[in-house]
Amino acid sequence: MKTSQRVFIFLVNFLLFSLLPLNVASRTARTQVEALVRWKNALSSHESLDSWAFKNLTDHCRWKGIVCNPGGLISEINLSGANLTGTLDQLGFGSFPNLTSLNLNCNNFSGSIPSAIGSLFKLTFLDLSNNLFRGIIPAEIGNLKDLRSISFYNNSFTSQVPYQISDLQKLEYLDFGLNFLKSPKWSKVPSFPYLTHFSFSFNPIFEFPGFILYCRNLTYLDLSETLLSGQIPESLFINLGKLEYLNLTRNSFRGPLSLNLAKLSKLKDLRLAKNYLSGSVPDIFSLMPKLQILELFSNSFQGNIPSSLGKLRNLQRLDLRLNRLNSIIPSELGLCTDLTYLDFSLNSLMGSLPLSLTNLTNLSWFDVSYNNISGRISPYLFSNWSQLTSLRVHSNRFTGKIPSEIVYMTNLNHLFLSNNSFSGSIPPEIGRLHNLISLDLSDNLISGSIPPTIGNLTKLELLNLFFNNLTGTVPIEIGNLRPLKILDLNTNLLSGHLPESISNLCSLSVFSLAFNNISGNFPSFNCSLSFLEHLYLANNRLEGTVSKFLGNFSNSGCKLKAFNSNGNRFEGTLPHTLVNCRLLEVIDVGNNDISGSFPFWTESLPNLRVLVLSSNRFHGTISASKATVPFPKLQIFDLSQNEFIGLVPTKYLLQFKAMMNRTENEERGYYKDPFSIVRKGVEFPSVRILRAYTAIDLSNNKFGGEIPSSIGKLKLLRSLNLSYNSFTGYIPSSLQNLTLLDSLDLRSNQLVGEIPRQLTRLTFLAVFNVSHNHLAGPIPLQGQLLTFDNSSYVGNTKLCGFPLTKMCRDESNDRKEQPKLSMLPQEDNFLDGFTWQVVLLGYGCGTLIGLVAGCLIFKYEKPKWLIEFVFGFYTK
Repeated sequence: MKTSQRVFIFLVNFLLFSLLPLNVASRTARTQVEALVRWKNALSSHESLDSWAFKNLTDHCRWKGIVCNPGGLISEINLSGANLTGTLDQLGFGSFPNLTSLNLNCNNFSGSIPSAIGSLFKLTFLDLSNNLFRGIIPAEIGNLKDLRSISFYNNSFTSQVPYQISDLQKLEYLDFGLNFLKSPKWSKVPSFPYLTHFSFSFNPIFEFPGFILYCRNLTYLDLSETLLSGQIPESLFINLGKLEYLNLTRNSFRGPLSLNLAKLSKLKDLRLAKNYLSGSVPDIFSLMPKLQILELFSNSFQGNIPSSLGKLRNLQRLDLRLNRLNSIIPSELGLCTDLTYLDFSLNSLMGSLPLSLTNLTNLSWFDVSYNNISGRISPYLFSNWSQLTSLRVHSNRFTGKIPSEIVYMTNLNHLFLSNNSFSGSIPPEIGRLHNLISLDLSDNLISGSIPPTIGNLTKLELLNLFFNNLTGTVPIEIGNLRPLKILDLNTNLLSGHLPESISNLCSLSVFSLAFNNISGNFPSFNCSLSFLEHLYLANNRLEGTVSKFLGNFSNSGCKLKAFNSNGNRFEGTLPHTLVNCRLLEVIDVGNNDISGSFPFWTESLPNLRVLVLSSNRFHGTISASKATVPFPKLQIFDLSQNEFIGLVPTKYLLQFKAMMNRTENEERGYYKDPFSIVRKGVEFPSVRILRAYTAIDLSNNKFGGEIPSSIGKLKLLRSLNLSYNSFTGYIPSSLQNLTLLDSLDLRSNQLVGEIPRQLTRLTFLAVFNVSHNHLAGPIPLQGQLLTFDNSSYVGNTKLCGFPLTKMCRDESNDRKEQPKLSMLPQEDNFLDGFTWQVVLLGYGCGTLIGLVAGCLIFKYEKPKWLIEFVFGFYTK
């Protein structure tokens, strides 16, 4: 072979071999492109990946989220926030041997993580956070030994974290937060020498991860909501001196806070809220000069607020609410001029607000509600806090006028001054706070009129002015507050007519005018009131036909839960359209001039608890019910002082499930709503009434026939009034089953026979009256019946024995023959499991239950002990 031929062959071979890597790279790039397009097509939502197409094959390094290395092979996939939906099943991890970064954060990926992810040996960054992944984290994740950062945050992973995670010794960032993971055996997990960020928050791990205490480079540690308990490990404070962020919120850590906490001198963010930490708040914070956020709320700390907090010149957020702190607010806090959030609510703080707080000109949130702070609020605080968006000082003992300097708080969204002793008038300058959303001045001593400028607060959603001494009329400008959801003016001295502009308030969910002196017609609204849940008009002088303003509730979307017009001058008939309000719990139209027959449509309301028709002109018989289960949740049934005739509807008595079974009437606690009760000239301005209270009042009608023995099935009944009717026959002995009964009134009927001795079983009786009947025989001399005077028995000419002056012929024998209470048949489950749970509730149907039950009790001569048993009184 000639030399020239040999040279030619050599050159050809050289060129072929030199182009081989290029050909291999080209084939690998095509394989990667095909893998990406195949995965894209398997996704159910991929509009953001339109650039991923074979027509752009040569330009794949410019596809959305794709980064290539110098050789044209894909090294990074970043699809964060791309709004993708699907799984990783078709991704083809083996096609990306050069991938160093995979970021799928904030999409809608679901399913499990394929074990093939373990083939991405060069991966240093993996972010699968904020998706819908579930199942287990594959053990093959331990193959990715070059990983520096890994995040599984906010998914639905379950089972244990694979212990193979300990093989990732180069990790600097590790986040398992917000999943359903269980901890691995921490003893198999060694320390991570380079780890700076670790989070296992919102996972039930129970046991403190011991390896953490040896990760001495940690700057960020989040173990919040992990069900950890016991004491915080002391070595955490000693070993992790580089920590800048520590979050142990919402666990069950106990005991005092260690003084070694001061060793974490680089801390910027300390969150220990919602634990059971106790003792005093240690006075060590001057040793943490970089602290910006300090949250210790919802613990059991007591004693003083440390004055050393004043040395934290970088402090921005301080939250100590819901503890047992009982000191003054230290004036040194005025030195923390970077503070934007300050919350000391729900403690027992005292003294006054220090004037030094005027220096906190960056404050946006200030809350000292539910304490014992007193004195006046300096106008300088109001004028200097121009950045404030929320001011909450309610439920303290503040006095004095509301400063007109409030006008400087132009950024204010929420102003809560309720339940104090503020006096004077509402400053008209308040109308210049155009950003207000909530305004609560209730339960104070404020007088004067409602300023018309309040109509300028066109963003207002809540306006509470109840329990004050406001006079004058409701200003017409109030109709400008179209976004208003809660308008509560109850228990004031307001008078005059309501302005027609009220009808513009179509977003109302709570509307209360109760206990004022407002007169005239109630305006018809210009809308369907589809959001209204509570309407309280009680104790005014309103008039007109009740159907006129209730006619708005004619659609199937009615949300009305409670309606109270008690003590007005309304007339006409109850509109049948209220049957559309399936959420109704209370209807109280007592003490008006409403007429018509019994509203049978009410029996089909599935949630009705209170029905009060008393003191009106209802008439006729209450015939047999057509409903299969009428009034399944009724607790108070008051038809008193009307013109009903005929027999008591026995079917109703047999279906009052909430008066029979504890499971049907399981709600406990108190209602707290705006009404007052007057007894012997003494007004109780606010009453709390047990939600479990039950009562039937049919008094002052013309009911006749025998008292149905089926009443004895209503074992949860507490008050029964059948007085001033025409009942005949005997007192049914089945009443002995009403073991919770505290009031029984049968006076002024035509009852005959003896007083059943079984009634001596009623040990809670505080009111008992059978006077003015035709009863005969001896009065049983046992149990509660011994505690009543002769007024309970007079008017029965054939009745004898103590306390009447008429003695029985052979009284001594009668007494011997009467069995003692202990000899009477015992009833099973007497008071079984009955408990009282004191829970104060806000809005609801409590107004009406309280009003009804209160009237039932206070119209009788009840002893003080009973009033205290049924009611809880509070005064300002």
